[in-house]
Amino acid sequence: MRRRFAFLTVTVLFVAAVATAQVPVAFVGVTDESGYGGAVFKNQVAESLLSALKTVQVFAVHDAREKISLPADVQVIVKVANELKLPAALQAAVKQVSIKKPKRDPQVTVALEATLVPTKMPQLVFKAFAVGKGNNPAEGRAISEAVATAAFEVAKQLSTIVSLRGQVLLPPAYAILPATHYKDRNQFYDRTVRISLDMTSGLKVGSEVAILKKGELVAKGQVVEVDMGSSLVALTDVKPGTQIRTGDEVVVTFMPQFPTKLPLPLQKEREYKRVEHDFAWALAIAGAAIGLLAD
Repeated sequence: MRRRFAFLTVTVLFVAAVATAQVPVAFVGVTDESGYGGAVFKNQVAESLLSALKTVQVFAVHDAREKISLPADVQVIVKVANELKLPAALQAAVKQVSIKKPKRDPQVTVALEATLVPTKMPQLVFKAFAVGKGNNPAEGRAISEAVATAAFEVAKQLSTIVSLRGQVLLPPAYAILPATHYKDRNQFYDRTVRISLDMTSGLKVGSEVAILKKGELVAKGQVVEVDMGSSLVALTDVKPGTQIRTGDEVVVTFMPQFPTKLPLPLQKEREYKRVEHDFAWALAIAGAAIGLLAD
């Protein structure tokens, strides 16, 4: 009961904080998994991310980089946030740095991932992942452009997902989604739920959600279809013995930089592809007929 109340308190704090543009967060720093640079590069990424978080005006970030040595696991960064009496901890990682040097200016790609963890319920993790690009005659400036772009996209994603709250509209059932291309097969999902968040909420195909029942995390899933008025979620992890019902709370924990498919009803997309395919065949047949007449 105490755990449930604690999580409900954290959820209320997050929602209230988003409404007032103040989500208190302990920022513990950046790790570099790309092998590109050292302390100076990690500090550059950290400063860019702090600036981006300030720009989106959703997070009140407390710089706690001096309190921890990275990399660190979730328990360690949550402990730091608890010591500062903050409801969440944030860390970031540079996943990849790619530098191409064609005959023109250097082309840089930086992949950045950030993890936001509520201290009272660390298993409910909010994640953001973004790729930024830079193109400049000076390699250093190209790196800075790519880092800044990735940092801003990460900050934007986090500011969006912490404010998205919905509910289950229809309980679990199987679903068959038609292929979006005539060469593909229809996709069968044995457990799906329909939720209230839709394309007008900014939700994208490929987003990840968590389902809460009376303040407890009971299921996770991935958005496979986004429509007007609702979206379809394929469940990937359900707590044993749980019955998901209409009205259960839905929280978005991840939203991709780009949707895996166009955020349109899949049936309409399939119809478009079919018309495109039939039109191509019609042109081919017409061309063959014209050729026969010419002969």
